Amino acid sequence: MAKKLMLLALATTFLAVGCVAFPENDGYYDGRYDHRYDQDYNYRYDRERNRQHWEYQQRQNRLKLERQKRELERRQWEQNRQKQSDWDRKKREQRKYAEQNQPNSSGWDAKQRERQRLEQQREKSTLKDRQKIQQQDQFQKNRWDQPRRDHDKQQRHRRDD
Repeated sequence: MAKKLMLLALATTFLAVGCVAFPENDGYYDGRYDHRYDQDYNYRYDRERNRQHWEYQQRQNRLKLERQKRELERRQWEQNRQKQSDWDRKKREQRKYAEQNQPNSSGWDAKQRERQRLEQQREKSTLKDRQKIQQQDQFQKNRWDQPRRDHDKQQRHRRDD
């Protein structure tokens, strides 16, 4: 039984090696691969694989750009938030400093009253100036209109006579 098994293994080996080493139709020509056996190969599969690879690369690039954009927006938002908090903190410090350095509110009230008094004086002087200009305009108008009125009176008086 062992002999039969050995003989069968040897025969199988010889046939397999012989078929590969000595094919019926020349699969190899001049040491190069013969492409006539690839006639059934469809290059559409290569194109499809290349297209899928390209789409995958495009998708990866788009995702990478979106990630970078989100990261940039997040950094900008962080910077703006930091600037806003710094600005708020400075305002609070200024307000606190102003409150501490203000000796008392009566000094501030006095300054405010003085400002209001000066504003009222300016308004009064402006009003007086306007009235004076109006009076001068009226006087000028009367001065120019008076000779015309006199002339018109004389003309009427002559017609009536």
